Amino acid sequence: MSCFLRAAVVTLLLLRGVLTVATGDNTKPPAINAELGAADQLYRAGKFAEAETRYQAILKTDTKLVAAQVGLVRAMLRQQKLDEAMDAVNAALAPPANAAALLAAKGDVQFRRGEMSDAEVSYLTAKKLDPKEVHAYLGLARLYGSYSLYRRAYDQLQSAHEIAPDDLEVQRAWLRMLPRKERLAAMEAYLGGPHPDDEEETKWMTEYLGFLKATVDKPVHACRLISKVEQTETKLETMYGQDIHRVRGIGLSVRLNDRNAHLLLDTGAGGIMVNRKLAEKAGLTPISAVHYGGVGDKGLQSGYTAVADHIRIGELEFQDCVVSVSDKGSVADEDGLIGADVFGRYLIDIDLPGMRLKLSPLPKRPEDTVAPTSLNSEGEEQANAEQREDSEKNGTSTVQNSPTPTLKPARRLPRDRYLAPEMADWTKVFRFGHTILVPTSVNDSKAMLFGLDTGAFTNILSVRAGRQVSKVDSDDRVRVHGVNGAVNKVYRSEKATLRFARFQQSNLDIITLDLSTISRRTGTEVSGFLGFAMLRQLEIELDYRDGLVDFKYDPKRVNLYAR
Repeated sequence: MSCFLRAAVVTLLLLRGVLTVATGDNTKPPAINAELGAADQLYRAGKFAEAETRYQAILKTDTKLVAAQVGLVRAMLRQQKLDEAMDAVNAALAPPANAAALLAAKGDVQFRRGEMSDAEVSYLTAKKLDPKEVHAYLGLARLYGSYSLYRRAYDQLQSAHEIAPDDLEVQRAWLRMLPRKERLAAMEAYLGGPHPDDEEETKWMTEYLGFLKATVDKPVHACRLISKVEQTETKLETMYGQDIHRVRGIGLSVRLNDRNAHLLLDTGAGGIMVNRKLAEKAGLTPISAVHYGGVGDKGLQSGYTAVADHIRIGELEFQDCVVSVSDKGSVADEDGLIGADVFGRYLIDIDLPGMRLKLSPLPKRPEDTVAPTSLNSEGEEQANAEQREDSEKNGTSTVQNSPTPTLKPARRLPRDRYLAPEMADWTKVFRFGHTILVPTSVNDSKAMLFGLDTGAFTNILSVRAGRQVSKVDSDDRVRVHGVNGAVNKVYRSEKATLRFARFQQSNLDIITLDLSTISRRTGTEVSGFLGFAMLRQLEIELDYRDGLVDFKYDPKRVNLYAR
Protein backbone atom coordinates (compact mmCIF):
# COMPACT_ATOMS: atom_id res chain seq x y z
CA MET A 1 0.00 0.00 0.00
CA SER A 2 1.24 3.52 -0.76
CA CYS A 3 3.42 5.07 1.93
CA PHE A 4 1.50 8.34 1.58
CA LEU A 5 -1.87 6.59 1.40
CA ARG A 6 -1.37 4.57 4.58
CA ALA A 7 -0.54 7.57 6.70
CA ALA A 8 -3.46 9.49 5.22
CA VAL A 9 -5.85 6.60 5.88
CA VAL A 10 -4.75 6.29 9.51
CA THR A 11 -5.24 10.03 10.02
CA LEU A 12 -8.53 9.93 8.12
CA LEU A 13 -10.05 7.12 10.14
CA LEU A 14 -9.23 8.75 13.44
CA LEU A 15 -9.73 12.43 12.64
CA ARG A 16 -12.18 12.98 9.79
CA GLY A 17 -15.33 12.13 11.70
CA VAL A 18 -18.99 12.75 11.19
CA LEU A 19 -20.66 15.26 13.44
CA THR A 20 -22.98 13.62 15.94
CA VAL A 21 -24.85 15.91 18.30
CA ALA A 22 -27.89 15.38 20.43
CA THR A 23 -30.92 16.91 18.75
CA GLY A 24 -33.70 15.32 20.72
CA ASP A 25 -34.10 18.05 23.33
CA ASN A 26 -37.85 18.23 23.78
CA THR A 27 -37.55 21.62 25.49
CA LYS A 28 -36.64 23.20 22.15
CA PRO A 29 -39.31 24.26 19.66
CA PRO A 30 -39.90 21.67 16.90
CA ALA A 31 -38.81 24.21 14.28
CA ILE A 32 -35.39 24.58 15.92
CA ASN A 33 -34.96 20.82 16.11
CA ALA A 34 -35.90 20.52 12.44
CA GLU A 35 -33.41 23.21 11.43
CA LEU A 36 -30.70 21.59 13.53
CA GLY A 37 -31.40 18.22 11.92
CA ALA A 38 -31.14 19.80 8.47
CA ALA A 39 -27.81 21.42 9.35
CA ASP A 40 -26.48 18.11 10.68
CA GLN A 41 -27.51 16.38 7.46
CA LEU A 42 -25.57 18.94 5.42
CA TYR A 43 -22.53 18.29 7.58
CA ARG A 44 -22.87 14.54 7.18
CA ALA A 45 -23.07 15.03 3.42
CA GLY A 46 -19.79 16.94 3.44
CA LYS A 47 -21.46 20.27 2.58
CA PHE A 48 -19.60 22.16 5.25
CA ALA A 49 -20.07 25.71 3.95
CA GLU A 50 -23.84 25.20 3.71
CA ALA A 51 -23.89 23.57 7.14
CA GLU A 52 -22.01 26.54 8.57
CA THR A 53 -24.62 28.91 7.18
CA ARG A 54 -27.45 26.86 8.68
CA TYR A 55 -25.82 26.68 12.10
CA GLN A 56 -25.26 30.42 12.08
CA ALA A 57 -28.94 31.00 11.22
CA ILE A 58 -30.02 28.75 14.10
CA LEU A 59 -27.80 30.62 16.53
CA LYS A 60 -29.47 33.89 15.59
CA THR A 61 -32.65 32.39 17.00
CA ASP A 62 -31.08 30.63 19.99
CA THR A 63 -27.61 31.99 20.76
CA LYS A 64 -26.93 29.41 23.50
CA LEU A 65 -27.89 26.21 21.69
CA VAL A 66 -24.81 24.06 22.35
CA ALA A 67 -25.53 21.57 19.56
CA ALA A 68 -25.54 24.39 16.99
CA GLN A 69 -22.44 25.99 18.53
CA VAL A 70 -20.56 22.68 18.31
CA GLY A 71 -21.80 22.11 14.77
CA LEU A 72 -20.63 25.55 13.70
CA VAL A 73 -17.15 25.02 15.14
CA ARG A 74 -16.75 21.62 13.47
CA ALA A 75 -18.04 22.89 10.11
CA MET A 76 -15.52 25.73 10.23
CA LEU A 77 -12.74 23.35 11.19
CA ARG A 78 -13.51 21.04 8.27
CA GLN A 79 -13.11 24.06 5.98
CA GLN A 80 -9.69 24.78 7.54
CA LYS A 81 -10.97 28.02 9.09
CA LEU A 82 -8.74 27.58 12.11
CA ASP A 83 -8.84 31.08 13.54
CA GLU A 84 -12.57 31.50 12.93
CA ALA A 85 -13.26 28.16 14.61
CA MET A 86 -11.21 29.19 17.64
CA ASP A 87 -13.02 32.54 17.88
CA ALA A 88 -16.39 30.79 17.64
CA VAL A 89 -15.65 28.21 20.33
CA ASN A 90 -14.13 30.79 22.68
CA ALA A 91 -17.21 32.99 22.27
CA ALA A 92 -19.49 30.02 22.97
CA LEU A 93 -17.47 29.14 26.09
CA ALA A 94 -17.63 32.65 27.54
CA PRO A 95 -18.69 32.47 31.23
CA PRO A 96 -20.88 31.00 32.53
CA ALA A 97 -20.88 28.48 29.63
CA ASN A 98 -18.79 25.38 30.33
CA ALA A 99 -20.34 22.63 28.19
CA ALA A 100 -18.37 19.40 27.78
CA ALA A 101 -19.23 19.16 24.08
CA LEU A 102 -17.87 22.67 23.46
CA LEU A 103 -14.68 21.91 25.37
CA ALA A 104 -14.16 18.77 23.28
CA ALA A 105 -14.72 20.83 20.13
CA LYS A 106 -12.17 23.36 21.38
CA GLY A 107 -9.73 20.51 21.89
CA ASP A 108 -10.24 19.53 18.24
CA VAL A 109 -9.45 23.09 17.12
CA GLN A 110 -6.37 23.26 19.33
CA PHE A 111 -5.13 19.90 18.06
CA ARG A 112 -5.54 21.05 14.45
CA ARG A 113 -3.58 24.22 15.28
CA GLY A 114 -0.74 22.14 16.76
CA GLU A 115 -1.43 23.28 20.33
CA MET A 116 -1.11 19.82 21.81
CA SER A 117 -0.84 20.49 25.54
CA ASP A 118 -3.79 22.91 25.38
CA ALA A 119 -5.83 20.32 23.48
CA GLU A 120 -5.13 17.71 26.13
CA VAL A 121 -6.36 20.04 28.88
CA SER A 122 -9.58 20.73 26.95
CA TYR A 123 -10.28 17.04 26.32
CA LEU A 124 -9.58 16.04 29.93
CA THR A 125 -11.78 18.84 31.27
CA ALA A 126 -14.59 17.83 28.92
CA LYS A 127 -14.32 14.22 30.03
CA LYS A 128 -14.41 15.26 33.69
CA LEU A 129 -17.53 17.38 33.11
CA ASP A 130 -19.28 14.61 31.21
CA PRO A 131 -17.79 11.09 31.31
CA LYS A 132 -20.01 10.22 28.31
CA GLU A 133 -18.67 12.97 26.01
CA VAL A 134 -17.45 10.70 23.23
CA HIS A 135 -15.49 13.37 21.31
CA ALA A 136 -13.24 13.88 24.33
CA TYR A 137 -12.22 10.22 24.19
CA LEU A 138 -11.72 10.32 20.43
CA GLY A 139 -9.62 13.46 20.74
CA LEU A 140 -7.44 11.94 23.44
CA ALA A 141 -6.99 8.77 21.37
CA ARG A 142 -5.72 10.87 18.47
CA LEU A 143 -3.53 12.99 20.75
CA TYR A 144 -1.94 10.12 22.66
CA GLY A 145 -1.28 8.31 19.38
CA SER A 146 0.78 11.30 18.23
CA TYR A 147 2.67 11.12 21.54
CA SER A 148 3.57 7.44 20.81
CA LEU A 149 1.46 6.54 23.87
CA TYR A 150 -0.32 3.80 21.97
CA ARG A 151 -1.79 1.94 24.94
CA ARG A 152 -3.31 5.13 26.31
CA ALA A 153 -4.68 5.91 22.87
CA TYR A 154 -6.17 2.43 22.63
CA ASP A 155 -7.82 2.73 26.05
CA GLN A 156 -9.44 6.05 25.08
CA LEU A 157 -10.69 4.63 21.79
CA GLN A 158 -12.06 1.54 23.50
CA SER A 159 -13.92 3.77 25.98
CA ALA A 160 -15.42 5.71 23.09
CA HIS A 161 -16.54 2.42 21.52
CA GLU A 162 -18.15 1.29 24.78
CA ILE A 163 -19.99 4.62 25.16
CA ALA A 164 -21.28 4.91 21.58
CA PRO A 165 -20.57 1.83 19.42
CA ASP A 166 -23.16 2.96 16.85
CA ASP A 167 -21.71 6.45 16.47
CA LEU A 168 -20.39 6.72 12.92
CA GLU A 169 -17.26 8.61 13.94
CA VAL A 170 -16.47 5.98 16.56
CA GLN A 171 -17.01 3.21 14.02
CA ARG A 172 -14.60 4.84 11.60
CA ALA A 173 -11.91 5.21 14.24
CA TRP A 174 -12.55 1.59 15.27
CA LEU A 175 -11.94 0.31 11.73
CA ARG A 176 -8.17 0.29 12.18
CA MET A 177 -8.57 -2.14 15.09
CA LEU A 178 -10.33 -4.77 13.02
CA PRO A 179 -8.81 -7.82 11.27
CA ARG A 180 -8.66 -7.45 7.51
CA LYS A 181 -11.91 -9.28 6.63
CA GLU A 182 -13.95 -7.36 9.18
CA ARG A 183 -12.28 -4.10 8.20
CA LEU A 184 -13.08 -4.73 4.54
CA ALA A 185 -16.77 -5.31 5.26
CA ALA A 186 -16.98 -2.28 7.54
CA MET A 187 -15.31 -0.01 4.99
CA GLU A 188 -17.59 -1.23 2.21
CA ALA A 189 -20.60 -0.42 4.37
CA TYR A 190 -19.25 3.00 5.18
CA LEU A 191 -18.39 3.97 1.61
CA GLY A 192 -21.73 2.60 0.43
CA GLY A 193 -23.65 5.25 2.38
CA PRO A 194 -23.55 9.04 2.78
CA HIS A 195 -20.29 10.22 4.30
CA PRO A 196 -18.74 13.66 4.81
CA ASP A 197 -15.37 13.08 3.15
CA ASP A 198 -14.01 15.25 0.39
CA GLU A 199 -12.98 13.86 -2.98
CA GLU A 200 -9.38 13.24 -1.96
CA GLU A 201 -10.29 11.38 1.23
CA THR A 202 -12.88 9.28 -0.57
CA LYS A 203 -10.35 8.38 -3.25
CA TRP A 204 -7.81 7.22 -0.66
CA MET A 205 -10.36 5.16 1.24
CA THR A 206 -11.71 3.59 -1.94
CA GLU A 207 -8.20 2.66 -3.08
CA TYR A 208 -7.37 1.21 0.31
CA LEU A 209 -10.54 -0.84 0.03
CA GLY A 210 -9.23 -2.12 -3.31
CA PHE A 211 -5.96 -3.08 -1.62
CA LEU A 212 -7.87 -4.99 1.05
CA LYS A 213 -9.97 -6.83 -1.54
CA ALA A 214 -6.83 -7.87 -3.42
CA THR A 215 -5.03 -9.15 -0.32
CA VAL A 216 -7.63 -10.14 2.26
CA ASP A 217 -7.58 -13.87 1.45
CA LYS A 218 -3.81 -14.04 1.11
CA PRO A 219 -1.07 -14.18 3.76
CA VAL A 220 0.09 -10.82 5.06
CA HIS A 221 3.03 -9.43 3.07
CA ALA A 222 5.15 -9.27 6.21
CA CYS A 223 8.51 -8.20 4.70
CA ARG A 224 10.30 -10.72 6.91
CA LEU A 225 14.02 -10.65 7.69
CA ILE A 226 15.63 -13.75 6.18
CA SER A 227 19.32 -12.93 6.66
CA LYS A 228 21.03 -14.01 9.87
CA VAL A 229 22.31 -10.55 10.86
CA GLU A 230 20.30 -8.27 13.13
CA GLN A 231 22.20 -5.06 12.42
CA THR A 232 24.14 -3.52 9.60
CA GLU A 233 26.07 -0.48 8.49
CA THR A 234 26.13 0.79 4.94
CA LYS A 235 27.41 3.89 3.21
CA LEU A 236 25.22 6.76 2.11
CA GLU A 237 25.48 8.16 -1.39
CA THR A 238 25.43 11.76 -2.56
CA MET A 239 22.37 12.30 -4.76
CA TYR A 240 22.41 15.08 -7.36
CA GLY A 241 19.57 16.90 -9.09
CA GLN A 242 19.36 17.82 -12.76
CA ASP A 243 22.26 20.17 -12.11
CA ILE A 244 25.06 17.74 -11.31
CA HIS A 245 26.78 20.47 -9.31
CA ARG A 246 23.83 20.78 -6.93
CA VAL A 247 23.38 18.15 -4.24
CA ARG A 248 19.82 16.84 -4.02
CA GLY A 249 20.24 14.86 -0.81
CA ILE A 250 21.59 11.54 0.38
CA GLY A 251 20.58 8.08 -0.76
CA LEU A 252 20.98 4.34 -0.44
CA SER A 253 21.80 1.50 -2.78
CA VAL A 254 18.95 -0.99 -2.52
CA ARG A 255 18.46 -4.25 -4.39
CA LEU A 256 14.86 -4.96 -5.45
CA ASN A 257 14.61 -8.55 -6.62
CA ASP A 258 17.52 -8.74 -9.08
CA ARG A 259 17.80 -5.00 -9.78
CA ASN A 260 19.98 -2.37 -8.13
CA ALA A 261 18.30 0.91 -7.26
CA HIS A 262 19.50 4.25 -5.92
CA LEU A 263 16.82 5.63 -3.60
CA LEU A 264 16.72 9.03 -1.92
CA LEU A 265 16.69 8.55 1.87
CA ASP A 266 13.83 10.80 2.92
CA THR A 267 12.80 11.24 6.54
CA GLY A 268 9.77 13.16 5.27
CA ALA A 269 8.42 10.23 3.22
CA GLY A 270 7.05 6.84 4.16
CA GLY A 271 7.69 3.35 2.82
CA ILE A 272 9.45 2.63 -0.47
CA MET A 273 8.35 4.26 -3.71
CA VAL A 274 9.99 3.54 -7.08
CA ASN A 275 9.28 4.67 -10.60
CA ARG A 276 7.40 2.49 -13.07
CA LYS A 277 10.47 1.83 -15.20
CA LEU A 278 12.38 0.30 -12.30
CA ALA A 279 9.33 -1.63 -11.08
CA GLU A 280 8.87 -3.27 -14.47
CA LYS A 281 12.55 -4.15 -14.81
CA ALA A 282 12.59 -5.62 -11.30
CA GLY A 283 9.48 -7.68 -12.02
CA LEU A 284 7.42 -6.29 -9.14
CA THR A 285 3.94 -7.85 -8.94
CA PRO A 286 1.14 -5.20 -9.04
CA ILE A 287 -1.63 -5.30 -6.41
CA SER A 288 -3.93 -2.27 -6.64
CA ALA A 289 -4.08 1.35 -7.78
CA VAL A 290 -3.24 4.26 -5.49
CA HIS A 291 -2.81 8.02 -5.56
CA TYR A 292 -0.33 9.81 -3.35
CA GLY A 293 0.26 13.35 -2.18
CA GLY A 294 3.11 15.63 -1.14
CA VAL A 295 4.48 19.10 -1.82
CA GLY A 296 3.37 20.63 -5.14
CA ASP A 297 0.29 22.09 -6.78
CA LYS A 298 -0.46 19.57 -9.54
CA GLY A 299 -2.78 17.44 -7.42
CA LEU A 300 -2.57 13.79 -6.45
CA GLN A 301 -0.27 11.61 -8.55
CA SER A 302 -1.24 8.14 -9.68
CA GLY A 303 0.51 4.84 -9.12
CA TYR A 304 0.00 1.35 -7.74
CA THR A 305 1.11 -0.95 -4.96
CA ALA A 306 3.27 -3.95 -5.80
CA VAL A 307 5.15 -6.79 -4.14
CA ALA A 308 8.92 -7.27 -4.21
CA ASP A 309 9.98 -10.84 -3.54
CA HIS A 310 13.28 -9.70 -2.03
CA ILE A 311 14.76 -6.43 -0.78
CA ARG A 312 18.38 -6.17 0.27
CA ILE A 313 19.83 -3.19 2.15
CA GLY A 314 23.41 -3.59 3.32
CA GLU A 315 23.64 -7.01 4.95
CA LEU A 316 19.91 -7.18 5.67
CA GLU A 317 17.69 -9.14 3.29
CA PHE A 318 13.90 -9.19 3.50
CA GLN A 319 11.24 -11.25 1.76
CA ASP A 320 7.71 -10.49 0.50
CA CYS A 321 7.52 -6.69 0.79
CA VAL A 322 4.88 -4.22 -0.41
CA VAL A 323 6.19 -1.10 -2.13
CA SER A 324 4.59 1.78 -4.04
CA VAL A 325 5.14 2.50 -7.71
CA SER A 326 4.76 5.92 -9.31
CA ASP A 327 3.25 6.19 -12.77
CA LYS A 328 5.69 9.04 -13.44
CA GLY A 329 8.81 8.22 -15.39
CA SER A 330 10.83 9.14 -12.31
CA VAL A 331 10.26 10.12 -8.71
CA ALA A 332 12.19 13.38 -8.37
CA ASP A 333 15.51 12.75 -10.19
CA GLU A 334 16.33 9.28 -8.88
CA ASP A 335 14.99 5.74 -9.01
CA GLY A 336 12.71 6.45 -6.09
CA LEU A 337 12.42 7.28 -2.42
CA ILE A 338 12.91 5.28 0.75
CA GLY A 339 11.40 6.70 3.91
CA ALA A 340 13.40 6.39 7.11
CA ASP A 341 10.30 4.81 8.68
CA VAL A 342 11.05 1.72 6.58
CA PHE A 343 13.61 0.95 9.29
CA GLY A 344 11.19 1.84 12.07
CA ARG A 345 11.72 -1.42 13.95
CA TYR A 346 15.41 -0.62 14.32
CA LEU A 347 17.41 2.09 16.00
CA ILE A 348 18.36 4.28 13.05
CA ASP A 349 21.59 6.28 12.95
CA ILE A 350 21.83 8.59 9.92
CA ASP A 351 25.41 9.84 10.19
CA LEU A 352 25.46 12.57 7.54
CA PRO A 353 28.97 13.90 8.30
CA GLY A 354 30.30 10.34 8.11
CA MET A 355 27.98 9.36 5.21
CA ARG A 356 26.93 6.13 6.95
CA LEU A 357 23.58 4.54 7.81
CA LYS A 358 23.65 2.27 10.85
CA LEU A 359 20.79 0.00 11.86
CA SER A 360 20.77 -1.81 15.18
CA PRO A 361 18.17 -3.32 17.53
CA LEU A 362 16.08 -0.88 19.54
CA PRO A 363 16.59 -0.86 23.29
CA LYS A 364 14.72 -3.85 24.61
CA ARG A 365 11.86 -3.20 26.93
CA PRO A 366 12.25 -5.02 30.26
CA GLU A 367 9.67 -7.58 29.13
CA ASP A 368 11.10 -8.11 25.61
CA THR A 369 13.54 -10.74 24.39
CA VAL A 370 13.03 -10.67 20.58
CA ALA A 371 15.00 -8.58 18.08
CA PRO A 372 13.37 -6.98 14.99
CA THR A 373 12.40 -9.41 12.23
CA SER A 374 10.71 -7.26 9.60
CA LEU A 375 10.99 -4.18 7.43
CA ASN A 376 8.26 -1.51 7.26
CA SER A 377 8.28 -1.22 3.46
CA GLU A 378 4.64 -0.11 3.26
CA GLY A 379 5.16 2.83 5.55
CA GLU A 380 2.25 1.65 7.72
CA GLU A 381 1.86 3.17 11.15
CA GLN A 382 4.07 0.92 13.22
CA ALA A 383 1.90 0.27 16.27
CA ASN A 384 -1.06 -0.73 14.11
CA ALA A 385 1.09 -2.92 11.86
CA GLU A 386 2.51 -4.85 14.79
CA GLN A 387 -0.91 -5.32 16.37
CA ARG A 388 -2.58 -6.54 13.20
CA GLU A 389 0.32 -8.79 12.20
CA ASP A 390 0.24 -10.48 15.61
CA SER A 391 -3.54 -10.78 15.78
CA GLU A 392 -4.04 -12.02 12.22
CA LYS A 393 -1.42 -14.75 12.65
CA ASN A 394 -3.42 -16.00 15.59
CA GLY A 395 -6.89 -15.49 14.13
CA THR A 396 -7.82 -12.80 16.63
CA SER A 397 -8.62 -9.11 16.61
CA THR A 398 -6.99 -6.46 18.77
CA VAL A 399 -10.19 -5.80 20.69
CA GLN A 400 -10.81 -6.74 24.29
CA ASN A 401 -13.98 -6.34 26.36
CA SER A 402 -15.89 -5.21 23.29
CA PRO A 403 -19.69 -5.16 23.30
CA THR A 404 -19.57 -6.52 19.75
CA PRO A 405 -19.85 -10.33 20.12
CA THR A 406 -18.08 -11.16 16.83
CA LEU A 407 -14.73 -9.78 18.00
CA LYS A 408 -12.31 -12.07 19.83
CA PRO A 409 -9.76 -11.14 22.50
CA ALA A 410 -6.38 -10.02 21.27
CA ARG A 411 -3.14 -11.69 22.18
CA ARG A 412 -1.24 -8.42 22.44
CA LEU A 413 -2.29 -4.84 23.07
CA PRO A 414 -0.36 -1.78 21.90
CA ARG A 415 2.23 -0.37 24.26
CA ASP A 416 3.26 3.14 25.23
CA ARG A 417 6.66 4.58 24.36
CA TYR A 418 9.57 3.16 26.31
CA LEU A 419 12.15 5.69 27.44
CA ALA A 420 15.36 3.71 27.83
CA PRO A 421 17.85 5.13 30.36
CA GLU A 422 20.38 5.88 27.62
CA MET A 423 17.73 7.93 25.80
CA ALA A 424 16.60 10.05 28.73
CA ASP A 425 17.76 13.29 27.08
CA TRP A 426 16.49 12.53 23.56
CA THR A 427 13.86 14.84 22.07
CA LYS A 428 10.27 13.63 22.25
CA VAL A 429 8.61 14.19 18.89
CA PHE A 430 5.09 13.83 17.51
CA ARG A 431 4.31 11.05 15.03
CA PHE A 432 1.61 11.05 12.39
CA GLY A 433 2.18 7.86 10.43
CA HIS A 434 5.58 8.26 8.78
CA THR A 435 5.75 11.98 9.59
CA ILE A 436 7.96 13.13 12.47
CA LEU A 437 7.16 16.59 13.81
CA VAL A 438 9.79 18.27 15.96
CA PRO A 439 8.78 21.00 18.45
CA THR A 440 10.48 24.12 17.08
CA SER A 441 10.26 27.76 18.04
CA VAL A 442 10.68 30.49 15.43
CA ASN A 443 12.25 33.71 16.66
CA ASP A 444 10.49 34.17 20.01
CA SER A 445 7.36 32.14 19.22
CA LYS A 446 5.88 29.36 21.28
CA ALA A 447 6.68 25.87 20.06
CA MET A 448 5.47 25.02 16.56
CA LEU A 449 5.67 21.66 14.76
CA PHE A 450 8.28 21.21 12.01
CA GLY A 451 8.66 18.14 9.86
CA LEU A 452 12.03 16.37 9.97
CA ASP A 453 12.72 16.11 6.25
CA THR A 454 16.02 15.13 4.65
CA GLY A 455 14.13 15.14 1.34
CA ALA A 456 13.53 18.91 1.56
CA PHE A 457 16.48 20.75 0.05
CA THR A 458 16.44 23.49 2.71
CA ASN A 459 14.54 24.72 5.74
CA ILE A 460 11.01 25.80 4.88
CA LEU A 461 8.51 27.94 6.78
CA SER A 462 4.75 27.90 6.26
CA VAL A 463 3.01 31.08 5.16
CA ARG A 464 0.80 30.91 8.25
CA ALA A 465 3.80 30.69 10.60
CA GLY A 466 5.80 33.24 8.61
CA ARG A 467 3.09 35.88 8.95
CA GLN A 468 3.00 35.30 12.70
CA VAL A 469 6.73 35.80 13.27
CA SER A 470 8.19 37.78 10.38
CA LYS A 471 7.53 39.74 7.20
CA VAL A 472 6.49 37.62 4.19
CA ASP A 473 6.98 38.66 0.55
CA SER A 474 6.48 36.88 -2.77
CA ASP A 475 9.58 35.56 -4.54
CA ASP A 476 9.22 34.80 -8.25
CA ARG A 477 12.90 33.87 -8.65
CA VAL A 478 12.77 30.57 -6.78
CA ARG A 479 11.28 27.37 -8.20
CA VAL A 480 10.20 24.62 -5.81
CA HIS A 481 9.23 21.12 -6.95
CA GLY A 482 7.87 18.26 -4.89
CA VAL A 483 6.24 14.87 -5.35
CA ASN A 484 3.11 16.66 -6.62
CA GLY A 485 4.93 18.86 -9.11
CA ALA A 486 5.84 22.54 -9.04
CA VAL A 487 4.70 24.95 -6.32
CA ASN A 488 2.87 27.84 -7.95
CA LYS A 489 3.57 30.53 -5.36
CA VAL A 490 6.82 30.81 -3.42
CA TYR A 491 7.46 33.37 -0.69
CA ARG A 492 10.31 34.51 1.54
CA SER A 493 10.21 35.37 5.23
CA GLU A 494 12.62 38.09 6.23
CA LYS A 495 14.16 36.39 9.25
CA ALA A 496 13.61 33.15 11.14
CA THR A 497 15.78 31.81 13.93
CA LEU A 498 14.82 28.17 14.43
CA ARG A 499 15.31 26.56 17.85
CA PHE A 500 14.84 22.82 18.26
CA ALA A 501 16.29 20.22 20.64
CA ARG A 502 19.57 21.78 21.84
CA PHE A 503 20.26 23.75 18.67
CA GLN A 504 19.38 26.92 16.86
CA GLN A 505 20.00 28.25 13.38
CA SER A 506 19.38 31.71 11.95
CA ASN A 507 17.81 31.87 8.50
CA LEU A 508 17.66 35.03 6.41
CA ASP A 509 15.03 35.12 3.66
CA ILE A 510 13.84 31.60 4.48
CA ILE A 511 11.76 29.98 1.74
CA THR A 512 8.09 30.12 2.71
CA LEU A 513 5.29 28.01 1.20
CA ASP A 514 1.59 27.47 1.69
CA LEU A 515 1.59 24.22 3.65
CA SER A 516 -2.16 24.19 4.36
CA THR A 517 -2.74 21.08 2.22
CA ILE A 518 0.08 19.24 4.00
CA SER A 519 -1.37 20.28 7.36
CA ARG A 520 -4.87 19.15 6.39
CA ARG A 521 -3.60 15.75 5.29
CA THR A 522 -1.49 15.39 8.42
CA GLY A 523 -4.31 16.43 10.74
CA THR A 524 -2.36 19.09 12.61
CA GLU A 525 -0.54 22.30 11.76
CA VAL A 526 2.80 21.73 10.04
CA SER A 527 4.59 25.07 10.42
CA GLY A 528 7.65 24.17 8.38
CA PHE A 529 10.36 21.65 7.61
CA LEU A 530 13.87 21.13 8.93
CA GLY A 531 15.60 20.47 5.63
CA PHE A 532 18.70 18.85 4.22
CA ALA A 533 20.89 21.95 3.96
CA MET A 534 20.90 22.17 7.76
CA LEU A 535 20.49 18.50 8.67
CA ARG A 536 23.56 17.51 6.61
CA GLN A 537 25.67 18.97 9.45
CA LEU A 538 24.16 16.58 12.01
CA GLU A 539 24.16 12.95 12.99
CA ILE A 540 20.51 11.99 13.49
CA GLU A 541 19.39 9.04 15.59
CA LEU A 542 15.77 7.96 15.25
CA ASP A 543 13.55 5.71 17.34
CA TYR A 544 10.22 5.53 15.51
CA ARG A 545 8.79 3.03 17.99
CA ASP A 546 9.02 5.43 20.89
CA GLY A 547 8.82 8.79 19.10
CA LEU A 548 12.36 9.89 20.02
CA VAL A 549 15.08 11.73 18.10
CA ASP A 550 18.61 12.74 19.02
CA PHE A 551 20.73 15.25 17.10
CA LYS A 552 24.51 15.31 17.41
CA TYR A 553 26.70 18.13 16.15
CA ASP A 554 30.48 18.12 16.00
CA PRO A 555 31.98 21.09 14.12
CA LYS A 556 35.06 19.00 13.39
CA ARG A 557 32.92 16.47 11.49
CA VAL A 558 30.78 18.82 9.42
CA ASN A 559 30.66 17.41 5.90
CA LEU A 560 31.52 19.97 3.25
CA TYR A 561 30.51 17.79 0.28
CA ALA A 562 27.17 19.55 -0.21
CA ARG A 563 28.40 23.10 -0.14
